[in-house]
Amino acid sequence: YKPTVQEKLFTHGELRLNYAVWGEGNQPLLAFHGFGRSHTDFIRFTRPFHDTFTVYSFDIFFHGNSDISSRSPDEQPLSKKELKELIEAFLLYKNLSSTSLMGYSLGGRICMCIAEVLPQRIDALYLFAPDGLIVNRWYALLSHYALGRVAFRQFIKFNAPFYWILKGLHQTKLISTKLRDFVKSQIKTRESQLQVYSVWTFLRKIEPDFEKLGSGMREYGITADLFFGLYDKIIPEKNAHKFKKANREIKIHSLRSGHIIMTGANAALIRKKGLMQIPKGVETKKPPLH
Repeated sequence: YKPTVQEKLFTHGELRLNYAVWGEGNQPLLAFHGFGRSHTDFIRFTRPFHDTFTVYSFDIFFHGNSDISSRSPDEQPLSKKELKELIEAFLLYKNLSSTSLMGYSLGGRICMCIAEVLPQRIDALYLFAPDGLIVNRWYALLSHYALGRVAFRQFIKFNAPFYWILKGLHQTKLISTKLRDFVKSQIKTRESQLQVYSVWTFLRKIEPDFEKLGSGMREYGITADLFFGLYDKIIPEKNAHKFKKANREIKIHSLRSGHIIMTGANAALIRKKGLMQIPKGVETKKPPLH
């Protein structure tokens, strides 16, 4: 099942976001995919909810046709203030007073930051194996620090030493086989290595502050459903402890899945069991499609 969707481009200053729209529900839903994925991930996944949501699914920067023009991701990373202004501008453009947010992996981190800086415009969060629940030391080293970014650029030029390190970490059991294979899958080609570098450096300031996020959620009544794969070694459920501590009201759900959690079967199960909290006052237009 793949509805015919027309891709559109939203421009705000130097930033360009590619997106598509589907669904006919009363509740707007902004959706953000994971690294190396695309806005099309949500076409099948949101199908059971087309009666509830109108979905605006985006390509994250350096994916699809979304880009930052001539701006340098290293020297001019995206700030939370810019992210706030970007989403506010999109909501104004679409004449939306508020919206729900859905994010997978990297997209989940973006959703949490949007809710942190713009809580008065957010109704609900639906996060699937969200990145950003804890700060990965390697990610912080290679993206937050100038010396780390230099090392990252050198890796792209001469990446054999990195694979030796990865092999050593695996052999000494400092990382699991699944994590090793996941990392290797993300950096197979020079193009994918450059994409990792650009995304990591450009979004390095987009990290949630859980105290602010939790406070804003309580003040504005934002609900949150977090979904984790029982067999996910990349982003396990235990990572959510800091978020849960900041807001005891968030709901955590476990699915029989690995890190690839956004499948049609999981979507159907979530709809059947009513695992996503729908904002108050939102009516469904018709029964879900089967």
